[in-house]
Amino acid sequence: MRGLKTQEGKKFEHFWELVQTEAQKLDCVFFLDCGEGREIHRDSMDGEDLSGWLIPLSDADIFESAWKDADKIPLEDKWASRIRFAIWSEDAQGIHIAFQEF
Repeated sequence: MRGLKTQEGKKFEHFWELVQTEAQKLDCVFFLDCGEGREIHRDSMDGEDLSGWLIPLSDADIFESAWKDADKIPLEDKWASRIRFAIWSEDAQGIHIAFQEF
């Protein structure tokens, strides 16, 4: 799945789809760095708050190439302004994702 470096279970993939759907509304792709805790567990979904990069679609291919090699070559500072946290919330309508900058 785009934006993930590792194979994840089906329950997390369901959560990841929510994250990417919200990113698409902003004409972006979210690339995961790591989980930040505050987990959510439901029958069909597992997730948590996430940190990573919210990248405009126009830059996604360029970023993805650097991101895939980031363990060998650190990401350039030019991407630092795109770091975001994907924070989940839940109400009567379901689970929602909001991207926040800290």
